[in-house]
This record gives sequence, C-alpha cells and structure tokens, in this order.
Amino acid sequence: MKVFYILISVAILISSLVAWQFWSASASKKESSISEVAEANPHGHMDEHGHREENIIPLTQDQIRDLGIQTKAASPGQLSVTISTRGKIILHPDRLVHILPKISGVAREARKNIGDKVKEGEVLAILESREMADIKANYLAAKEKESLALSLLEREQRLHEKKVSAEQDYLNAKSAYTEAKINLQLSRQKLHAFGIEDDEIQELSNENAPDLRLYDIRSPIDGIVIARHINRGEFIENTTTIYEIADLSTIWIEIGIYPKDLVKVKEGQIVDISLPLSGSVAEAKIIYLSPIIQDETITAKAVAELKNPNGNWRPGSFVKVNIATENVFAPILIPKDAVQEIEGKEYVFVRVPEGFEKRQAQVGVSDNDNIEILSGLTVGEEYASSKTFLLKADLSKKEAEHEH
Repeated sequence: MKVFYILISVAILISSLVAWQFWSASASKKESSISEVAEANPHGHMDEHGHREENIIPLTQDQIRDLGIQTKAASPGQLSVTISTRGKIILHPDRLVHILPKISGVAREARKNIGDKVKEGEVLAILESREMADIKANYLAAKEKESLALSLLEREQRLHEKKVSAEQDYLNAKSAYTEAKINLQLSRQKLHAFGIEDDEIQELSNENAPDLRLYDIRSPIDGIVIARHINRGEFIENTTTIYEIADLSTIWIEIGIYPKDLVKVKEGQIVDISLPLSGSVAEAKIIYLSPIIQDETITAKAVAELKNPNGNWRPGSFVKVNIATENVFAPILIPKDAVQEIEGKEYVFVRVPEGFEKRQAQVGVSDNDNIEILSGLTVGEEYASSKTFLLKADLSKKEAEHEH
C-alpha cells in the first residue's frame, strides 16, 4: 500500500511538471508575439488596415475642406541654401549732415525741431551777426563801385571814340572797371562761402533797407531732423553743430559674417532682410565686405544697401539677414509648414483613407520656405501641406484623453 501511494505521488508530480512546461512555452510564445507587434507598431496597435490607430487622425473629406487643410503630392525640387545671421540698421554716412553755422552769432529763430521733415534749401534757423553785416555791406559797396566804374568806362569810351579825351583816360577807366568787377566777384564768392545763394543775394540787392545782420541757415539736403542743439537767444559759435539731418530714403545694414562663411559671400549679392517684430521683409545689396576679422565679434563686417522710401526701416533696429549661397536639388521637398515638431522629433501628416497619419520624418537642408525630407515620405505620397498645427493639436488632445 505504501508503494501504491508513492507511485500516485510520482505520477502527480510528473503531470504537474508537464503542465508547467506547456504553460511556460505558451506564455513565452505569447510574450514573443506581443514583443514583435510592439516593435512593428511602437506608437500603438495596428488596426484592420495595418495603420497605427494612435497615429491616425480621423477626418472626412468635408472636415478637411472646412478646416482649410491643403494637401500636395510629395515631389522633388530646388532649394536655396542660405546663411542666416544678424544685422543692424545704420545711417548712410553720405546721407547724414551736421549743420554748423559758418559764422558766429545770436540765434534769432530756431524753426525746426526733432522729427521735422525738411527740404533742400529750407531755412532751419536765423542768426544775427555783426560779422555777416560787414560781409553783406562789403558786397553792396563792391556792387555799387562796379556799377559806377562801368558808367565811367562807357563815358570815357564814347569820348575816346570822338577823339575828345586822351586814350590814357579811357585805359584808366577800363582798368578801374576791371578791378571793381573782380572785387564784386570776390564779395559774391564770399557770400556763397557762407551759404548764401544767388536768389538771396539778388533779394539783398533789391531791398531798400535790408537788415544786413540776419544770416539764414539752410538745409543742404532733403531729410528729417534727428538732433537739435540750438535755442533762441543763445550765442552760437561757428564750431557748434546746431542740427543733424538724415536722409532715410537709403540706409545701410551692417552684417557680421563668420570666417567659415566668407568664401560664400561676395559683393553684389542680394540678401533678404526681415524685422522679426513687425514681419517686414525687403531685399538689400551687399556693397562692401571687409577683409579683416574683428577681434570683438570674430566676424567680418559686410555692408548692404537698402532702399527705404517709406521710412519703415529705422536705424538702430536689429534685423535677421538671410544670404542665399547655392541651389541644392532635393529628392523630396515640402513646405516648412508641413513639418511639425513633437517631443523633439519632426513629423509629417500623410493622407490615408481615414484622414491623416502622423509619420516621423528625417529632415535635411532648408531655406526660408521649404525643407528637404530624407525619410518618412516617398515621392507621390499625399501629405498635409498647410495648417498642420491643427492636426498636431488634435493629436495632443487625443493623447491627453488617453492619459486620463
């Protein structure tokens, strides 16, 4: 009987071992199958069509149209490789003038303030100057002497032709007139040297009792007043800058170019300028490229000239500068707006019957508008080319719901 119980116990133990081995093998096989599915579908379970359910954004054709999402077929294209750097808007040195009176005096009027627009020849300020009075008086006296000398010359010439006066008298009158004429020209040139134009000189001659002390200071260019250093009643030295006027219709962009990029940049290149805050964009032309690397910034200075007829680009502002250096062929080229970054990786949204599938993509070089796709999208596949942020937002919402 004891042997019988022992045999029964051994039989039960053997049966248990066989059952455990069968269960272990089944579990191992099941675990291996789940692992394979997980590897094949890292973002979720596969649906009946073979797509990853969690990466699918279900949308009907009507919904896609209502959201304004456009699609395109992936295709090759050309993109411009650019150098991106920063620049600063500065005044054009040839279009900036410092107004200094050419003679000292007391400020009688200061007509312009900072921000005022002025025209070439427009009066900015008026000084009272005793020295100017002397200069104008000398001119009027020289003009009078020249007129008198001319009258005497004409009289002596008539008498000489009639053999009434001696030839020497005629020659003396001619010499006196020549001297008076030279003195008048010198007096006029002196007035010009002090910024007095011909029309003002003519008015001076026509006035019966002109105020010779007044000295009009005029703008030499069209522009805008950017600085004023004159007040009514103060004494102004002829070494004092009383106004600064800038013509902002053309400005410069000072650009820093790193040494590694110098071989790609040339004078005459067209660069794209953008103002990040306002979104303004424009084109400028590189007119100078320094051969020297600056110690402070470790860059070479380039200068681009920018037309600014409306004055929208303000000196002192920092801008973004893109310099196109070469054209590159891309087997697949799509708009930058078609790519969305999610958790540090780039994704595109491929059109599928149910809507769109989120698919990880490897990106390459890019320009301002387009980007190269190295993997994740094949030629001919239809993808969302605009408003992909809506698809990204829908995915984020779905993931948040799953977490809860």
